[in-house]
Amino acid sequence: MKPTQPTELTFWDHLDELRKTIIHIACAVIVLMLLAFCFKEELFGLILAPKEGDFCTYRFFAWLGKILHIAGLEAEALPVKLINTQLSGQFLTHMSVSFYAGILLASPYILYQRDIQ
Repeated sequence: MKPTQPTELTFWDHLDELRKTIIHIACAVIVLMLLAFCFKEELFGLILAPKEGDFCTYRFFAWLGKILHIAGLEAEALPVKLINTQLSGQFLTHMSVSFYAGILLASPYILYQRDIQ
C-alpha cells in the first residue's frame, strides 16, 4: 500500500477542520461536565480536602516539624463554613465547578487532538 501524498488544504478546508475540532472538544467537555455533575459529593470532597487536618500537605509539614524539631507546624482541622449569598448560588457553584472539572478532565483530549482518518 502506497502512502498517500499530503494534499494542501484551502482556507475553507482549514476552517472546516477547525470547526470539527472545536465541536469535538465542546462535546468532550460537555460529556465530562455532565459526568462531573453526577459525582457532586466526590468532586466537592476533593476540592474541600484541605480543610481536613489529615490533608497530605499538613501531614508532611507535621512530619518535617518532628524531624527538624520545629514546634507549630502541625495543622488542625480548619473551620470552613460555606455560606450562600445568592438565591441560586449553590446550583451555580455546582454548575461552574462541574464545568471547570469537565475542562480539566478533557484537557488531555484538547491538547493531544489528532486527526485520525
